[in-house]
Amino acid sequence: MLVPLDWDKPSEGNEELCSKFSYGLYKTDGHEMPYRLFIPKMSEPVPLVLYLHGADAVGHDNESQLRMHDIGTVLVRDGWQKRHPCIVLAPQYNADEYWNEPWIYEGIYKLIKKYTDTGAADKERIYVYGYSAGGVGTYHMLNTYPEIFASAVPICGVTGRKTLAIIEEKPVWMVHAADDRIVKASYKKSEYRELSNFGSHDIYEELKDRAKELKYTEYAKGEMKKLYGVNPHCSWVALSDEKNIGIWEWLFSKRMVL
Repeated sequence: MLVPLDWDKPSEGNEELCSKFSYGLYKTDGHEMPYRLFIPKMSEPVPLVLYLHGADAVGHDNESQLRMHDIGTVLVRDGWQKRHPCIVLAPQYNADEYWNEPWIYEGIYKLIKKYTDTGAADKERIYVYGYSAGGVGTYHMLNTYPEIFASAVPICGVTGRKTLAIIEEKPVWMVHAADDRIVKASYKKSEYRELSNFGSHDIYEELKDRAKELKYTEYAKGEMKKLYGVNPHCSWVALSDEKNIGIWEWLFSKRMVL
């Protein structure tokens, strides 16, 4: 993926955070999915967070999904881990693949189940977040496995109408920039019944009056440039900012009723 010149870059400390993740490779039926895994020292089950990268981190190097941005390592920072120790799972898909391919999402499910079955991960506190294509993947995982995810944070993502029923029932906090031209916050052109793509703004407008726990943070036109000096698609940068830690606190406050 060719990225604009105003794309965000990782901070100086990101490389050290990446080094805290181990390397893994999930294999099935001739397919291979690299993944990185962070496991804290623990004496009891902890939350497990699934992180899904965007199209700019596609590959098979098992590096780019964490090294491209701070967003993949934000939850392994010392300050967060002291307050909320958690497992972070960061898989990677290759060119011509996608998060909605059955062998990929089924493989991710099996990896999550591995840690819930052993008691390392708390079954009531499984979370998912991702940006761009990973935001789309977040909706897909939530729709496919609603019984395991307690809450979700899709960042600059888009989905279809069939996912709205799950979003209506689940705790979801969406983040998007109004002037995102790569994945639009709104695809509405006429009536919702004619809409095939729902950006974050469309989802919020459709569900805000009846969704149980739906939240939406939208950055106004020019705000991502003003605040962070980056392309408006890079709204994930805001979630790497300590000022917005409340979104992560909200994510971790949710529990599944099993």
